[in-house]
Amino acid sequence: MTEKNTDTYPLHAIQLVGIKILELSIVVNPDIITENARTDFDGAGPFSWNIGHSDYDHERKGIVVKAIINMGEEEKSPFKLKIEMAGIFEVDESRFPLIHIEHWASNNAPLVLYPYLRELAYGLTTRAGFPGVLLPLLQVPTFKINKNIDNTLAQKSKTKSTS
Repeated sequence: MTEKNTDTYPLHAIQLVGIKILELSIVVNPDIITENARTDFDGAGPFSWNIGHSDYDHERKGIVVKAIINMGEEEKSPFKLKIEMAGIFEVDESRFPLIHIEHWASNNAPLVLYPYLRELAYGLTTRAGFPGVLLPLLQVPTFKINKNIDNTLAQKSKTKSTS
């Protein structure tokens, strides 16, 4: 196994500091369950997920991002699953330009929460007696900070607010 020095992976300017599970539920459809439920399971169908975030809290230097997974909305589904969680993020304002915080919260933060959602979906369906549901992997968007452009945008923003 090749080892890497952790210095090659510096800490991100935004850190996940807490997770709250707001709802975790599975409702089994008894009309679909058979004696062979563990082997004849054909899945709960497609899943959907929704995301949202709070306003940035300047006093606490943080933002809350919420993600909701729904699965099994169809009548033929063996179960209905809902997972709702909130991630609490702290921002190092000296390293992350706040003009990008809403974009980051809408596009990048949900992908930080996604592995937790995947584990909860897998664990909950397994404990309910079904083969564990593996939510699919998603493509990760890249987000790069260009300090020159950010400084220009910040200056324009300050000029507009003083006019």
